[in-house]
Amino acid sequence: MKGGSKSNMRRVCKGIKHIKGKIYFFDLQADHKRLQVRKEANSDKEAKRIKNELLVELRKQLSLPQGEQERLNAGFDEAWDKLYADLLADNVSHTNMLRHNIIFKRLFKDFRSLRYPHIKSISQIPTPYLQEYKAYFINDLKHNSKGGWRAELICIKSMLRRLKRLGYCRKEIIENLSEIPRPRHEKKEYPEISNSKLKILLDYIKKDNPYYYYPIYFMCRTGRRVKEVTLIEKRDVKWNGLNPVRIDIRAETTKTKEKAPIDRLDEDLAEAIKQAYNTSSRRKTVYLFCNRCGRKCGRNYITNYLGNISEKIIGIRITSHYLRHRFLTETAKAGVPIIDVMNIAGIKDIKVVMNYYSHTTTEGQDKVLAETRI
Repeated sequence: MKGGSKSNMRRVCKGIKHIKGKIYFFDLQADHKRLQVRKEANSDKEAKRIKNELLVELRKQLSLPQGEQERLNAGFDEAWDKLYADLLADNVSHTNMLRHNIIFKRLFKDFRSLRYPHIKSISQIPTPYLQEYKAYFINDLKHNSKGGWRAELICIKSMLRRLKRLGYCRKEIIENLSEIPRPRHEKKEYPEISNSKLKILLDYIKKDNPYYYYPIYFMCRTGRRVKEVTLIEKRDVKWNGLNPVRIDIRAETTKTKEKAPIDRLDEDLAEAIKQAYNTSSRRKTVYLFCNRCGRKCGRNYITNYLGNISEKIIGIRITSHYLRHRFLTETAKAGVPIIDVMNIAGIKDIKVVMNYYSHTTTEGQDKVLAETRI
């Protein structure tokens, strides 16, 4: 090939090869159309951006009326191949890709062979198909009727919308799908753990694994998400002499992508941060909370450790999210102004507090009944 032999080309990712200098070779496919072109890019990252732009343009060029009936009558294998290619083009993660594959087979192979073996393409799906699949998913496969079906339905809707855009699914099927309501999130039931039990747990963790003690204690005191806590860097700690007085939680680490600093630290929290900072400095890492190897504490490792050790010490398995729930519940019981709680916990929307973190307690219910006693 002109401009560089195939043996000299370096593969960047699927559909992109680096020839030499700033020249990249793009080999892309969307539906039945294929595009092979050379473009200039300053880096691999820019080449990937160009690839996405070319794919968008290629999809726009597709004329649905041309070959529309052939695509609507195409078999399930061809529909999956096109869906798989479309997911790859969008850089969907391996886990998400695997989930799409499992649900596609369950919806269009396992269930279809049982109830609708005569159907040969997605466009032939009748109106009651998806409602019957819901009953099959919940009753026959014994999946959760709320949480499990909610996740399944979200993936099915995403998958069928992609297939419609590719020309393999009729508009009427999408309209029928929109009539199936998505179950609401189930409110979790959290155990009530006394301060004495929690102190026993924290004291044990401090002796057993001091590297995990500091982020867990920080979450107990501030109600912050484990992801935010593990991404705090030493440069985010602001000092007044030898004492930390503020933590800058950067926008890129928060769920809302907004800055959420902690402007007030009490003596105990400041001391814990100072010790964590000194430990991190000895390990020569940029993160405030590090592990034994000097790397960032993994949030999954912290959550798994907390669950195992809490079950062992106090007989109740808790998660890192429980610490956030407990922080908000305890401050609410104490009558702390909600705006102050939101500032410490980094919550921007009051609806989140009211909808997801206002959990009832037996103590609170007893207090209400006591107040209304005649």
